[in-house]
Amino acid sequence: MNSIDARGDVKVSKIGIGFIGCGGIHNNHAKALADNPDAYIACAMDVNEDAVKKHQGNYGTECGTTRLDELLANDAVQAVVVCTPTGLHPEHAIAAAQAGKHVLCEKPMALTVAEAERMAQACADAGVVLQIAFVRHFCNEWLKLREIIQSGAIGRPVVWRSVSASGGPASPWFFSKKLGGGPFIDGAVHNYDFARFTFGDATGVCANLRTMRDDSDAWDTGTAIVDFTAGDQLIMCWSWGLPKSETRISAGSAHDILGPGGAITFTGEALKVTTPAGEELVSFEPDGGLEWFKKQMAHFIGCVQTGSQPETGGREGIEATRIAEAILNIGDQPAVVKL
Repeated sequence: MNSIDARGDVKVSKIGIGFIGCGGIHNNHAKALADNPDAYIACAMDVNEDAVKKHQGNYGTECGTTRLDELLANDAVQAVVVCTPTGLHPEHAIAAAQAGKHVLCEKPMALTVAEAERMAQACADAGVVLQIAFVRHFCNEWLKLREIIQSGAIGRPVVWRSVSASGGPASPWFFSKKLGGGPFIDGAVHNYDFARFTFGDATGVCANLRTMRDDSDAWDTGTAIVDFTAGDQLIMCWSWGLPKSETRISAGSAHDILGPGGAITFTGEALKVTTPAGEELVSFEPDGGLEWFKKQMAHFIGCVQTGSQPETGGREGIEATRIAEAILNIGDQPAVVKL
């Protein structure tokens, strides 16, 4: 509830945030709230009681529950952060919207476009804010990369090559077709979204996917190519197919952007731009992963307070899901040319 100070100005009370899901990713959001002056954690919910208790121990949240209806009935909760497996996002986000709660939903928005559209419609019907957690929109490094590409420093169109191989996340639901969908929707959705943000809408995809792990029924390895309206292209060679072990096995990851006038590579604290004129290191202010989440959370809270549209709203979530769904459907019905 708002209050009025001695001068008659309206003072906005802190926004009470509820967590739906207390798994690993929720910690980034919870830490991002720790020093935000405009919000606090009002309640935490997870079907796993131990996860709720662990959250309460870490963050001092008094209210904890294993029941979604209990969290949504709590008047102190004005907004929620949905941190459950992707396959559960529609159920949880729609229930929150219908209860009048604003929604910050972890990426991917959903496993299908139809589900993502249902989520967006439910939030629109309820008049609540819907933001998707595409955190790269709040990262100095990625924003500087976008700036360089859009400046034409290496010409256009460009080809963005993304290579990544690891054993994937620890939780088994990431490898479930019905819950996580595998890397070509879960992790890769960041690339789809940021490519759209930089290049414009996608125009087509092609892919060759396979499953290498015995404990996965989702595509965990392959190559996907996405074309964009201005001729730019994203090529992804990704795998979560390496064996699991106590120490995470990874073949590393890399991003290169190639244009008709040069190339851009990541160097850690700078972006190396190579053109016929030579090499230039373009610096940015390193902000660290938690700072991205703090900026993202501040943006969400600001949208809740003002009713403004988030930078990464329903449309961004739907269109990134559209790319992912098209790629996964090709994996289900591969077109093979025999030579």
